[in-house]
Amino acid sequence: MQLKYQEQSIPVTTTHNKKILKYHFQKLYYAIIIYNCNHYSSIANKQRIDVIMTDDNLNILSIKKEMHENTVYENKKATTTILLPLNYFNNLEINKKFSLEEKNK
Repeated sequence: MQLKYQEQSIPVTTTHNKKILKYHFQKLYYAIIIYNCNHYSSIANKQRIDVIMTDDNLNILSIKKEMHENTVYENKKATTTILLPLNYFNNLEINKKFSLEEKNK
């Protein structure tokens, strides 16, 4: 599956399991969508990442670029958290929308 924003896309994995927040990511090469989650704690991170908070339709509500270790980020209106490799999408804007597409074989 691919997470698409405008003309760019990145491989993505999705989960409803908030326990993923406890895992140590040495290096993030793909996007992670965490459903039913409106916060992210980077205490376990070993790298900086971009954190995007969206609603159920993947409309961007807030953006935290270059989130470093030992930081907590929250948006009470969000229902979905997206973790991205650092600066993967440089032109993100509030109220724009992501889309999910099946990867073509």
